Amino acid sequence: MGLLDIINRIPTRNELHGSFGEWLTERYAKMFTDTLVLHDVLIDGAEGYTSQIDMLMIGTKGIYVVEVKMFEDAKIYGDGTKSQWYYYKYGKKYNIYSPLKQNKKHIKYLKELLKEFGDIPCFSILTIICNDFKVSNINTTDVIDTVVCSSLPAMDKGIRLIAKDKPAVFDESKKQEIYQYIETHQHTGKEARYQHKENVKEYKQNLEEMKEQRICPYCKVPLVLRKGKYGEFYGCPNYPKCKYTMK
Repeated sequence: MGLLDIINRIPTRNELHGSFGEWLTERYAKMFTDTLVLHDVLIDGAEGYTSQIDMLMIGTKGIYVVEVKMFEDAKIYGDGTKSQWYYYKYGKKYNIYSPLKQNKKHIKYLKELLKEFGDIPCFSILTIICNDFKVSNINTTDVIDTVVCSSLPAMDKGIRLIAKDKPAVFDESKKQEIYQYIETHQHTGKEARYQHKENVKEYKQNLEEMKEQRICPYCKVPLVLRKGKYGEFYGCPNYPKCKYTMK
């Protein structure tokens, strides 16, 4: 096994003494020594729900908001402008909510939490551990504030790419202040974690019910029957703003 293989490799759960999040946090705290790292951060979201962020890295250029997805033996396809992505596994196609839009929501809620600090620069780091992926329309301007990675080495490069040529906005004391503020204001304890998991289950159940009733899960309006190149399908009436479809 070469050096790159060792760096690229994700340890199994049996090989970890703690959680994957703890391992990832320790790795990036050592690699990016000018950042303060938090993992598994639970903050207020929308409509009484909570938002769980895999990892936050508070650096001199801003805050890197990290979302990690694992799709073993799968191929991911997505468009940054769409709410619906796809993955193929063992010849079958599955729909998933865009991890990119999910992380943008995390950033929205994080900015709301930290609003007293002003408009903090937040950067989206999406790491998809899978066999292969193809995504498009990630950064809509010339300014790179979002990267999608397929491995930890790619994630390292992505973080450095985002930081390149951007001005420093935090000194050491401000980084510590923000770090302490997030630690103090996040939800902690087993009860909060349990409730978050229950809320996620409820949310997924509601999504399935809306699909059965042919309701757009994003706009909450009835789908309309359309005709396309490959036959009839149901689509959101808010197209092209919303591109959700269902056969």
